[in-house]
Amino acid sequence: MNTGLTSETAQTIINFGNAFDWYAYAQSAWPGCDVDILHKRMKEKIDHIKTSSRLYLQVEDNFAINSYLHRNFHHWGYLPEANTEYWYNMTFLYLHLYRLSVPTAYRHSLHNEWVKRPKGAAESAAAEIRQALRRNQIAK
Repeated sequence: MNTGLTSETAQTIINFGNAFDWYAYAQSAWPGCDVDILHKRMKEKIDHIKTSSRLYLQVEDNFAINSYLHRNFHHWGYLPEANTEYWYNMTFLYLHLYRLSVPTAYRHSLHNEWVKRPKGAAESAAAEIRQALRRNQIAK
């Protein structure tokens, strides 16, 4: 898959996406719902961001969406192809969330991978994403 990003940046984005436990969030937000309903509700949240390009007021909602997108791609072991809808959604969320602390109540067991990232990796990834977005804009 060509993400248009270096492997270091791709790994940083993946580690960030996996740091939050969307499933624990969904079970807390919609107690008693079965898994199919939780997936449906998360997809509705993704649709909201796709159509409005606006984040939710509660940071947990935005982290959950980012995590949910990543968990869907995690099974394939890579990020989405560059300049696809999913790629734009993931980069949009990363750029808005990466400087925030992952909410304690929903930290995934993989949160440690995000915490142990190399110094400067988060900012470097953000800079690379911004450059990729700029190149895409200029190319149009």
